[in-house]
Amino acid sequence: MDHAQPMVLRGLLYLLTQDPDLAGMKPGTAAKFGTGSEMADAADAAALRAKGAAFLKQYRDSGAPVVDIPSEEILHQSLMLTAGQIIPAADYEIWREETALNRWARGVEWRNGKPPESAKDFMVAVIGSGISGLNTAVQLKRAGIPFVLIEKNPEVGGSWFENRYPGARVDTSSRGYTHLFSFDYPYPYAYCPRDENLKYFKWVADTYGIRPHIAFNTEVKAMTWDDAQKLWRIDADGPLGSSRIECNAVITCVGFLSRPQLPDLEGMDTFAGTSCHTATWPDGFDVKGKRVAVVGSGASGYQTTPVIAKTAAHTYLFQRQPNWCYEDLSYLAELPKEVLWLERNFPYYANFTRFRIAALMNPDLATAAKVDPDYSDPHAVSAANKAVREMCLEFIGRKLGSRPDIMRKMTPAFPPGASRPIRIDSSDSVYDALLRDDVSLVDDKIERITPKGIVAGGVEYELDAIIYATGFKANDYLWPMEVRGRDGMRIQEMWAKDGPRAYLGAMVPNFPNLFMCYGPNSNNFGGFTVVDLLELVAQFALRCIGGLIENDRRSVEVTEEGYWQFASILDAEEKLKIYMDPRANSYYQTQGRSAVNGPIDARRMWRWLTNPAGDPPSEIDDGLRPHFGEDLIVV
Repeated sequence: MDHAQPMVLRGLLYLLTQDPDLAGMKPGTAAKFGTGSEMADAADAAALRAKGAAFLKQYRDSGAPVVDIPSEEILHQSLMLTAGQIIPAADYEIWREETALNRWARGVEWRNGKPPESAKDFMVAVIGSGISGLNTAVQLKRAGIPFVLIEKNPEVGGSWFENRYPGARVDTSSRGYTHLFSFDYPYPYAYCPRDENLKYFKWVADTYGIRPHIAFNTEVKAMTWDDAQKLWRIDADGPLGSSRIECNAVITCVGFLSRPQLPDLEGMDTFAGTSCHTATWPDGFDVKGKRVAVVGSGASGYQTTPVIAKTAAHTYLFQRQPNWCYEDLSYLAELPKEVLWLERNFPYYANFTRFRIAALMNPDLATAAKVDPDYSDPHAVSAANKAVREMCLEFIGRKLGSRPDIMRKMTPAFPPGASRPIRIDSSDSVYDALLRDDVSLVDDKIERITPKGIVAGGVEYELDAIIYATGFKANDYLWPMEVRGRDGMRIQEMWAKDGPRAYLGAMVPNFPNLFMCYGPNSNNFGGFTVVDLLELVAQFALRCIGGLIENDRRSVEVTEEGYWQFASILDAEEKLKIYMDPRANSYYQTQGRSAVNGPIDARRMWRWLTNPAGDPPSEIDDGLRPHFGEDLIVV
């Protein structure tokens, strides 16, 4: 019990025992990024663990029976105690879903409890087998809807298959980085390295029987809508050459961080050593004893530099701009085996752990990411944002205070959150690496690449390897596929005005039966986790398809009016988001807006994405009507 989270126990024990003393135990700061205390009084944390031990003993001695939820009222109170926040009755269903008490809550719900006979004739193509593609495939299989999963790689995993650079690791809590249906997967780390993430994806494909449905080593080149036949025709290249697949609907799950972005530097093709993008790390490539340049200071660059530095002869980090780093005490640490034991054996512990992660990302708490128009500070956009900046500055000073020259170069000139924040370990990170004698930070502009290395600031750095940690073509959605809708319209024509957009992150007018997961504006900034929004968008697509089947219809698409109404809502929400700050150079911005980030409160998105084929609600939110016969045209 020493490893149990006090706030998880606070609500969970109330669920199991209705102990009235639990409500009087006050939460502490419980900071999201691994600092602070969960309970205001350490004695309360100890008391919670003692109560947890007492319950376990009683539970064991009674034969470890199945424990039912006492009532929805008690569950509601329990969730508020674990969250440390009030959960309004109107939001209770949303928060309850986060517990994964119903692990299949985000799938197709047939009216008669089983698929209609006509479901067997409705074929769906899913493109990509990352976290969204596997979720979609599992839900389609469970719903009894035929599908093919098209994957360009020889294995599942998407970005986690491709990104094998040293130090690759998830930067969101692993217990929030699972599908709802496998919330209790026993991840051995709080933040898993690449190999553990890939292991999870393989496990999903194997456990849920998805592999027989996957066309591996097959890349979609083009897809075209036939309006007369109400079909998509997909042209792909695979092991046997070119092929054509016909299907009733397409769900693209290709992500937006999947196509490497290389810089445009003079002489790149002349370098005599080894060069690669982090996402194309060569099999068997070892940096031991080599002079290595890491070009780029985003998440990949900051992750790989300290790992490379441990064996390379010398490591150079070439940095255009520094990024804010958030300290985490347990970022690299393996979880104690006791935590995994609790998740297996303490009733509902894994459910409440998942819920606690979501509660820490409550949309009402995301004040540091919002601009306060009445707040005046040259370095921050709100009081909460300033507090985050001060926390980050204290960390920088504590780590780099002995080297003011490096500390100056590693302090960003924009507010925290204006570019992607980077989670790093307290004691083994890029900051520690930069203090090594065999690591150099270069912030001069790269002038050119030579056969021997890199010229920057008039100096030639001789190298054996250049690693481009330069990100991805994040704003080139669906590229390089050619996607044509009604009357041969290319999807780029719909996006010509100001970059990629999609209704609820999923649909585009004139492209019937085409849905996107992790499409435009789906990188979640509206609360909860990124995976939550991906699953909700997939749920919307699946329930649209289910609605077509049950209502004997053939196609669904969004109206132009609905598309632009959602765009106006999104743009209004975005105006006061920190990531629009012009001082940061980031993929978050393109053409004066963000095509990537989703600024809308996740609770609003949940309501809009829940029931497209069902009865519309009595109250309409901001003119948006995401239902059949309203914003959604059904034929």
